[in-house]
Formats: sequence, C-alpha cells, structure tokens
Amino acid sequence: MRRMRLGVAYFAGALALVAVSGSAGAQQQRDPYAATLHYGTGLINIPVAWVSEKSTDFWVQTSGKTIPSFPDESKQSVPSLFNTNISIDTHWRGLFSAGVSAYSANPEYGFFGQVQLVKDHKYAYLPGVAVGARNLGKYKCEDRLLIGHDIVLQADSTYENKCIYGGFKTAPTLYGVATKDFALSSITGRLPSATMSISVGMGNGIFSDDGDLGKNYNAKGTIAKGLFLGTRFVAHPTLNSAIHFLVENDGWDWNAGLVGDYRGITLGVYGTELEEGGRTPGKNPDGNLIWNYRKLNLSLGYSGNIIDVARGVVLRTRITELTREQTRLRLDIAARARRIKGLEDALRKAQAGELADIAKRRQQLEADVKAERDAIQRANDRLRELERPPATPPSTPPTNPPTSLSSPATP
Repeated sequence: MRRMRLGVAYFAGALALVAVSGSAGAQQQRDPYAATLHYGTGLINIPVAWVSEKSTDFWVQTSGKTIPSFPDESKQSVPSLFNTNISIDTHWRGLFSAGVSAYSANPEYGFFGQVQLVKDHKYAYLPGVAVGARNLGKYKCEDRLLIGHDIVLQADSTYENKCIYGGFKTAPTLYGVATKDFALSSITGRLPSATMSISVGMGNGIFSDDGDLGKNYNAKGTIAKGLFLGTRFVAHPTLNSAIHFLVENDGWDWNAGLVGDYRGITLGVYGTELEEGGRTPGKNPDGNLIWNYRKLNLSLGYSGNIIDVARGVVLRTRITELTREQTRLRLDIAARARRIKGLEDALRKAQAGELADIAKRRQQLEADVKAERDAIQRANDRLRELERPPATPPSTPPTNPPTSLSSPATP
C-alpha cells in the first residue's frame, strides 16, 4: 500500500504541474472522450465529468477482455477466453448522457447515465462536476468485470440466469466525479493543441463492493474504498487523428491504455490490473481464476452524431437515386442515339432511291419533251413548206399545142 500512496503523491504533483503550465490555454476546445470498456465516455473503466455540447452525439463500442478461467488451458476456447461487451452512449444538450450496455451473450445488460452539474472552465479554475449511475437493471450481482451472472443448468433440466458469486450488490452503482482539462499548446506548439485532463471521483457498487471475497477479489491496488482517479493525454499527429494515452485507478486496480482515433473510428489496447502478477492456477480458492492477474483488453468503436448520420443516409440515398436516374438517362440516350442512327441510315437509303427514281423520271420527261419539240419542228417545217408560194411557169410554150376545137385569137 505504501507504493500505491507514493504513486498518488506523484499523481498529485503531476496535476499541479499541469494546472500551472496549461492554464493559459484552458479555454480552448476540449478533445472528446472515447468510450470506456464497459459503459459510456470516460477513460478505461472510470467515468469523467464531461458531456458533449452537441445533442445526439453517440458512441458505439465493443470490447473484449482476456479471462482464461479454465485451469486446463487446452480446454480454453476463444468465446471463453474473451469476455465481450458492447455499449451505446448518447449525449444531449451538454447536460446529460444515457445509454445501455450488454455484458455478455447470456444476455445480461444494464443501463447507465450521467448528469453534468458544473461544466469545466465555467468558473475560473474549478473543474467540471458530474453525478451518474451504472448497472441500472435487474442484474444486481455483477462484479467489476461484469461476469457475476451466468446461465446455470437446474435439476429439472432447465436453464436459469443466476448469480454465480452471490455476495455482490452493485445495482445500481452511483458515483460523483470531477474533471479538469488543460490545453498544452504552450508546451507542444502543435495545432490542434495537445490536451491533458485529470479526473477524481467516488462511487459505491462496482467501485467498492467486493462481494465479501476480500483479497480473493482484489489483492492490491486500492487507494481508498470507492475512490477512483485517472489522467488522459491527447496528441494530434494529423488534423483528422488523435492518440489518447490513458492511466487510471478504477477503485481496485491500476490500468493503462492507448486509443487511436481517426474521424470517429477508435481502436484501443489496454492493460488492466497492472499491479498484479501473472495468472497462477489455484491462486483463488474458488478456482475460477478471474481476478488478481494482469489482463489484455481490446476495443473497437465509432462515434458520430445521430442527425448528421441520418442526413448522411438521406444524402447517400438521394445520391443513389440520382446515380440510378443518371444511368437510366444515359441508357435511354444511348438507345435513342442508336434509333436515330438507324433512322438516318434508312433516310439516306430512301433519299438515294428517290434520287434514282427522280433521275429516271427526269430523263423520261426530257426525252418526251425532246420528242414533242421534234414533232413541233417537223410540223413547223411542213407548215412552212405549205405556206411557200408556187413555182414560176416556163417561158416557152410547149412544143405540142393542145388539141382543142377552138384556137386562141391572134393578137
């Protein structure tokens, strides 16, 4: 415990140093928090006093925790090795958040929510303050790893979802938390600026109830019953990405993790119960091998805004409709172009045929005209012949006078 108290002293010193160095940039925009392993936004397991200023912001995340609960590792399978969790968190008007978390496929689930009482940076150096609740629902025996319930085969060959440890009473879990954010632009000189935050809180239930298991539930790591605290450092390698470095004590153990964020898509890797050693078979008298050893955790999440996503869906639907209409119009244009080409070919053929017929008809008409003109010419020639005066009679009389009864008188 002395080592843990020394760690708290270092933690407090770091808080004071950051408070002095980061106060100049305190009013800058805060980096949003990613989802925790099991519930809404926060660090690794602990909540923070923060609610998004934009209504309908949401976080969807799934996570897995390695719990090799079989003493014989040869019988271990992937479903039994990873205890999975999925959560949905929504934020409203910068005042409160609400969500639901599914703890396993049994199924087990619980609701959670938080109310922002004081916003960070609203009153000079005072931190933000929030109160909230976790594990709201009928599953009252959940432990800190959320595996307190299981489906058990009964004597009558039926299955029932029962408490497998019995001593836990964690529904509901209530807490209060204070968070202070600091901008570190004066130290890093980066844009967007790096940020750091400190969170401290107290809670019951999941944060303090050991189910009467004592050291079998938690051998070391607790600072004070129900007390949790943590810090976060955020750097921005690019304008659209962020890296979150997280360290916390969740009331039971020390945890650390790294979360990468790119345009709302997050991928996290965490180590929990870091102050404990490795897994030792038979260490726990119940033989479940669940607590008191280091564990690997992975998470994959997405954050966005419900209205923006809905608008994006509508826009994508409209784009799809326009694309389909564009394709239809292009096909229609191509079909009509082919039709026009066919009609033009037919028209050229028709025009060529008509021109040939016209040429033949013209030649016939020209021959007819020429024949008529020739006929007229012949008629004119005959007419001229007919209109020509008769020829002059000869000057000498004929040698043989006409034989007539009377002779002409002598002059």
